[in-house]
Amino acid sequence: MVGQMSLKTVHVLFCCDLGYAQHLCVAIISMLENNPASQFDIVVVTREDFGETGRRIARSVARFDNFVLRFEVFSPPKDLKLPLRAHYSLDSYSRLWLADFFPTSVERVLYLDSDLIVVGDIQALWDIDLGGRLLAAATIPGSTKCDFLSIPECYGYFNSGVLVTDLRQWRETRAVDEVVAFVAANPDKLADVDQDALNACFYQRRAKLPYIWNVISPFYFAYHPLGLSQEEVETIRRDARIVHFNGASKPWSYMSQHPRRADYLGYLKTSEWRDYVPPDRTLSNMTKKQMARILPRWLVRALRS
Repeated sequence: MVGQMSLKTVHVLFCCDLGYAQHLCVAIISMLENNPASQFDIVVVTREDFGETGRRIARSVARFDNFVLRFEVFSPPKDLKLPLRAHYSLDSYSRLWLADFFPTSVERVLYLDSDLIVVGDIQALWDIDLGGRLLAAATIPGSTKCDFLSIPECYGYFNSGVLVTDLRQWRETRAVDEVVAFVAANPDKLADVDQDALNACFYQRRAKLPYIWNVISPFYFAYHPLGLSQEEVETIRRDARIVHFNGASKPWSYMSQHPRRADYLGYLKTSEWRDYVPPDRTLSNMTKKQMARILPRWLVRALRS
């Protein structure tokens, strides 16, 4: 355990594996640096002991005094058949047991994915009025998944990388059992594993967060039509409080073109991973990147195609 607790505390949960430790560290640094007036109780849940990696994270954030950091080793029950897809690991499901990681006195938890940065004050997010709902999350604009999961379009499909959860209600309604039951009954529907299950189970019990609290990659890249005006998109980018690097363009990749990549690298430089070299920083890619700076954009696009 590291840091000092305060009477008014933001309780934050991260769930990740060792492979994402560097990015987790950047996420924590960005949150602490941009929220000096807030106090944080940070719980990192992993399926394996972080050991020295955890100590590297602790040393990276030792300059801050507004937090407590603890690591919890946890694995979802082995008798459950939890389907995995693509890059997802079992750690994706661990957050469903969030009630196990905080004492009963804690009534609200902010869950954050590890591939994001906090770039502004998040006190308003923590204080958001849930209106009696179980959780709050930001909609993915333009998503077509509602029909597949039998969700009325008016509710939308949300990204679960940023969640504010009413922990008391989560416990009292045994929400974890509801999600696990859906997973067991619908494994073929879970392309985005527990995110799909959370949407299917709780779309009527979800408060909608403004996009600025989870500015995902479709706001920066033309993955699909968003159904928003360009002015709206630009305002969301400008006012972003949390930038979520979901999708393919990860800022720790040398070839990433994400507009907020420099922010990630800036926080990284203040951590014990400051000497990180992207595996894709090859001579070939360095040449491609240099040529992209020199050649006209239309020619670069033509060469890529």
